[in-house]
Amino acid sequence: MRVRKCVIVDDNPMARAALRNLARQVPGLELMQECASAAEVFQLLQNEPADLLLLDVEMPEMSGLELLRSLSHPPEAILITSKPDYAVEAFGLKVLDYIVKPVTLARLIQAIGRMDEKATTAGPLPEKDYLFARVDNTLTRIDFDDILFVEAMGDYVRIATPGRKYMVLLTMKALEKKLPAGRFFRCHRSFLVAQDKIDSIADNMIVIRNEVIPLSEKVKKELLSRINLI
Repeated sequence: MRVRKCVIVDDNPMARAALRNLARQVPGLELMQECASAAEVFQLLQNEPADLLLLDVEMPEMSGLELLRSLSHPPEAILITSKPDYAVEAFGLKVLDYIVKPVTLARLIQAIGRMDEKATTAGPLPEKDYLFARVDNTLTRIDFDDILFVEAMGDYVRIATPGRKYMVLLTMKALEKKLPAGRFFRCHRSFLVAQDKIDSIADNMIVIRNEVIPLSEKVKKELLSRINLI
């Protein structure tokens, strides 16, 4: 079980004591510090990172909401208050939960459990292996694996696949940014080829399914270094 460092922030000593008692009963939660003001925890976080704030909203000088806005990389936060009035504003700051006092152990455990849910759902998005291009006013899916080569034609690019050639209003530079660099190679000012679709290379020409594509002398050496040459 991962141990998470927690800071209790409340200007009321009795409220801090009650939270301290509950926090010590939560598995995997380590009470790092108690602070009586937002300014105090702000200074603490400059030197020692925390995983979670159990944070009161209404405090003198600086509220809990103002504290979260002032931190460039705030920890996860559960706002704890006697009023429900700030809930909309709080969730706009992406807090884990908003608890109206009195706090129970079950409610606190439920709120802290959202840290695990968030970690599970916030993983990296899978890399896409396709794009959608606007062809004849229709968004058409083109799989990267189907692309043989691309030719620049003025303000358009022509994307060649085994079954069709798509004319798309787009620059070659913009399209390159959408394609995985390791799979495609800019072999000429006006052409980009799928490396794994190359059938042969002769002099300054590339052949892909009987299509002859020019190969610039400037980049020929780089292409030869990228293919499985024996």
